[in-house]
Amino acid sequence: MTSVLARCIGLAGEPNFSIDAAIILLSREGGIRRCEARIAVYDYLGWQREEMCDQFNVAPGTIDKYWGRIYDTIGRQGREGARAWVAELLEQGGV
Repeated sequence: MTSVLARCIGLAGEPNFSIDAAIILLSREGGIRRCEARIAVYDYLGWQREEMCDQFNVAPGTIDKYWGRIYDTIGRQGREGARAWVAELLEQGGV
């Protein structure tokens, strides 16, 4: 488990950043829309697509469109590549 993930979910003591802060950072620094950043962060935290659809009240196709735009913007493919990108930005941002 990466140190960023451990800090976010509180395994490294108290969580020292909020999910909202991570979403804002990814949106601003990563050049993706806030709705896409939310999907990337929650995926990084281990949420499944179905959980995101239910929680955010969006269709599975919407999640797929978000992923397509995320991959195009960050220049990486696949969830593992996206998760690594999320971790890198959060580390760089000091979150």
